[in-house]
Amino acid sequence: MNQINRLNFLLNYLLNESEDLKNLKIPKEFQNQKKLLRSLMNIREPKPVSKEFLKIQDEYLKQESLDKGIVELSDLNEIEPGIY
Repeated sequence: MNQINRLNFLLNYLLNESEDLKNLKIPKEFQNQKKLLRSLMNIREPKPVSKEFLKIQDEYLKQESLDKGIVELSDLNEIEPGIY
């Protein structure tokens, strides 16, 4: 499963678990889909999810982390002593 498929799975899962959001349209643009996923994850109340959801969410977030990369201290500019 590629990143687009993971994103679509997560979006559909989160939208379908809520009657209020069930009819919300998923944007066509990838960046807007990512924004929607973040929004849905932020407003979702804590409750159990399926093992499949957790697995796909972990894979999605790992890939996002790899794509974005890790910022090293040496990559930052010091603004004030001890503040970057």
